[in-house]
Amino acid sequence: MSTLANSPSPVKYLDCPVRHLENLLVAIAALMILVAMVVTCMDVFMRYVLSMPLSWSFDFIVLYLLPGSYFLAFSYALRVGTHLKVDYFASYINRRLRGLVLFLVGLISVVLFAYISWFYLIEAYHAWQDGEVMGGVIPWPVWPGDFIVFISSLAFALRLLIVSLEHLQLLLVGAEK
Repeated sequence: MSTLANSPSPVKYLDCPVRHLENLLVAIAALMILVAMVVTCMDVFMRYVLSMPLSWSFDFIVLYLLPGSYFLAFSYALRVGTHLKVDYFASYINRRLRGLVLFLVGLISVVLFAYISWFYLIEAYHAWQDGEVMGGVIPWPVWPGDFIVFISSLAFALRLLIVSLEHLQLLLVGAEK
């Protein structure tokens, strides 16, 4: 994590609310994993011991809990540096060029994830408005899954913007990260 996010700058003022959002989303993702484990254990017990499986467990886990536990942690993972990255070419590029490339790629990524976020917000709204449901034993609404992708993509786009602005600050100031 950069020390620039701790200095008084516009990045700091954007970082604080995004950090709170990421902490909330990762806590929800952790809770979703816990709920998925409990529901799976209940289903296994009821299926093999009582011969009464939970007819709704698979759809509930696959439609809501797994996507939530995966997507909601994206932005937090970027903030704490646990995303997979390839540093092979980094040693062959000087710091200023690397900073410029990371800044430009970051901005392109911000636009991409902002678009994804907007797209899924519209999809969630239309699914909610139309009462769209998945076929099956229980008609699960579709919009919560779309909303999960929307909120996680929005948080990720904001974190990418912060990282890009940090790279820009480093380029302008000439500091090393």
